[in-house]
Amino acid sequence: MDFKIGEDIQEENNNSNNNKKLFGGNFNIIIIVVVALVAFLVVFLIANAIFNPKQKKVEPVVPTSEKLSLTENNVKILYQYVTYGTKGIRNDKFIKNKSVKLKDFTDEEIYYYALQFAQVEDFDFTGNVDENNNKIYTITSRTVKKYVERYFGKNVKYSTDLVITYPFSFSINGKSVGILKYNEETDSYDTVFTEETKEDELLIEPYAGKLIEAYKEPDGGYKLVEKVIFINTEKQEDGKYKVIISKDYEGNNVIESSVDQTEEDIKKIKVNKYINKGATVTYNFKLNSNVLYFDSSEIK
Repeated sequence: MDFKIGEDIQEENNNSNNNKKLFGGNFNIIIIVVVALVAFLVVFLIANAIFNPKQKKVEPVVPTSEKLSLTENNVKILYQYVTYGTKGIRNDKFIKNKSVKLKDFTDEEIYYYALQFAQVEDFDFTGNVDENNNKIYTITSRTVKKYVERYFGKNVKYSTDLVITYPFSFSINGKSVGILKYNEETDSYDTVFTEETKEDELLIEPYAGKLIEAYKEPDGGYKLVEKVIFINTEKQEDGKYKVIISKDYEGNNVIESSVDQTEEDIKKIKVNKYINKGATVTYNFKLNSNVLYFDSSEIK
């Protein structure tokens, strides 16, 4: 066999050059593709930034309570609701109990607070008299229900199977205490008025309060904040008094104690002096069809 060494070397050199040309061509294409991709990505990012600017995150607006003037009409009315009392002395329902909700009211208490809205015009003479020759008047069940729902809202339930004795702020025939009994036949309350029993005048009420803050809530309801002190007087042998002022109904948390106080000294006691030391009562009212009604209270 004849060997052509020179020809073989030439052939191998030719193959090597061809491989270099082939590799060099592919490398150039890769560079072009990479550059094109980078350019496309840059253009895309710039265009996206221009036409789709990043939106700032908007924090949700949280509704807040609105502080009200203590002379605002609704504030004054609602404060009268919770400080109401017959014979000029406020009831202790909201300051005796740590918390109060609708379920905590007895039937008698529901009538007690609702009948504060009653007027002379609500009572009509039936033309009849009772066995003691007292005129019998009547107030419709619809009217009483309207007053109950004004104070307690639409969800209130109460019994008609009881006799109610109530000292009204007005008098009929010179008599102000009404005795109400439900009449199923007429769907109304037959009412007889009697004279009010005179009671000893208090030297000072056993509690004193002052409204300090009022708010309108985001849902339309109202919140009132009151400061309250409790006053206990004990008569000494010499005719003067021992006075204990506390921040709770039971008198366990004493704010101030003094002896040898005269009646004039006691009459000068004002809640303002103890405003920062007294108990805090918060009253909450809900809104229903433009009517604000009692929802709950809490004392701390």
